[in-house]
Amino acid sequence: MKIDFEKIAEEHIEGFKGGEGRLDTRNYVDDRARIMYSTLRPGPKSGKHPHAGSFEVMYVVSGELTVHYDGSEEIIKMGQVHYCPNGHQHWFENKTDHDVIYFAVVPTLG
Repeated sequence: MKIDFEKIAEEHIEGFKGGEGRLDTRNYVDDRARIMYSTLRPGPKSGKHPHAGSFEVMYVVSGELTVHYDGSEEIIKMGQVHYCPNGHQHWFENKTDHDVIYFAVVPTLG
């Protein structure tokens, strides 16, 4: 199945998961997964959130994403992946002066 993000309307989410600033995202959602292609401008951050009954994989397409995972800070650069397993929590932010573009998948488990 082909997913063409160019054909999905971009959403502008203020305070994603209780965070600060705006997340620009194009999402494909069905009963099995949420698949996202997102841009985080300089400065915004998501709110801290757990993954219960799911997990998240975030692949950085361009830029550098700072992820706070189970109390530690990780820098995820272009071509790298952050994985937040089921039962763990994270939040992320863009501490740089350029956009971060990432692709993420959150499946529904069970």
